[in-house]
Amino acid sequence: MDSIQVPFGFIKDSKVFQNGWADNPEREIGEVRDDNVEKSTEFFQERFSDLEKKINEVTEKIDSTENKGSFLMKLVHLREHLPQHDGLGDYQALHDQIVKYESLVRDIIQKNRVRNTEIKNALLAEVKEAVEVINWKEATELINDVKTRWIKTGSAEEDQNEELEEAFWKIVQDFFDRKKQFFEDKIKLTDHRKRQYQELIEEAKKLADIHGKERFTKVKELKEKWKEIGGIPAEFYQPLNNEFNQLLKGKRYEPPKDYSALLAKLDAIKNGKEPYNQEELGKTKKELFRDRAKNPDKFKCLELIQLINEKEFITKLANKRFPDFEKLEAEKKKSIKIGIIKDLISRDEEDLKTYEENSTNFTSSDGKMNKLVESKIKGQKRKIDIKSKLLEWVDSGEF
Repeated sequence: MDSIQVPFGFIKDSKVFQNGWADNPEREIGEVRDDNVEKSTEFFQERFSDLEKKINEVTEKIDSTENKGSFLMKLVHLREHLPQHDGLGDYQALHDQIVKYESLVRDIIQKNRVRNTEIKNALLAEVKEAVEVINWKEATELINDVKTRWIKTGSAEEDQNEELEEAFWKIVQDFFDRKKQFFEDKIKLTDHRKRQYQELIEEAKKLADIHGKERFTKVKELKEKWKEIGGIPAEFYQPLNNEFNQLLKGKRYEPPKDYSALLAKLDAIKNGKEPYNQEELGKTKKELFRDRAKNPDKFKCLELIQLINEKEFITKLANKRFPDFEKLEAEKKKSIKIGIIKDLISRDEEDLKTYEENSTNFTSSDGKMNKLVESKIKGQKRKIDIKSKLLEWVDSGEF
């Protein structure tokens, strides 16, 4: 049976063939279905059109984007796929189109790699300087900045890329290894010195059993040894030094109270994980006031108690003004709480203004009245501060 010519191919023995193009020989791509040559031809022409459309979409993206290099592998895949594609059309034209854009992209990539090589050589010099900075924190910030810029920079020229990468990351890794070792050694040294300080404290405890000149001599000896040990971080040194000095004075040392458990409990009450009990919090507040020490954690506890009490007051006020408050959506509740708090702050600010305006009238020869007024003003400012922090809780979702 003679072959039937169709655009870019032919049909023979009910088989559809694609014409050869470039170095690719003619080949069978399918069969004639239902003895309908026209429909079968259209089917393979449509397959070609779909591929052509896909290639055009890729080239259009290349034309419109700055990062053209990212399309290289897509173009290579399309070019390599062309000889296996089953369709009827001008594959040579598609091949030429792909090759043209592949050449364009490769040229851009090569130019970028030349530029990237220059940048990475400059960054390599920069990181070499950064690792020489004595201050660990400053050096780390500099190195992390260079690292970020290095990662954002594309590959260098092929014959230099691997060497540059190895050199750069070796310098960075060596720095962080040295930093890690330094701080590990520092921890070991700190632990060693803490043990030395503790040993002297144990010796100082024995001073209670000696008196007179012997005690004076021993105190002097212990002080000298204490000075020779060397520095450790303040958070470790301060309590040790306090205890040591108290023992040298012959006084019983009382370590500062630990408020971590109370802080945790108050935080649980604040977050609704433990029940609110106003009477119990009142007792806790009195106990805190009895502790005359200026402990930062104690002040945190007092502030938390005030905030929790104020939070409960606002909630009760909201429920009183809006009987269905608990059933409202979260955003509506938030809006109501913000409105109540801002209203209360406004009133407190008006009262504060009145106190400040009238403060000049409250004068006395012994100054007692002045102190009373100052205390009143300070308390009013504290009320405003607490409510302002409650607003922050509302904004952050903590209330």
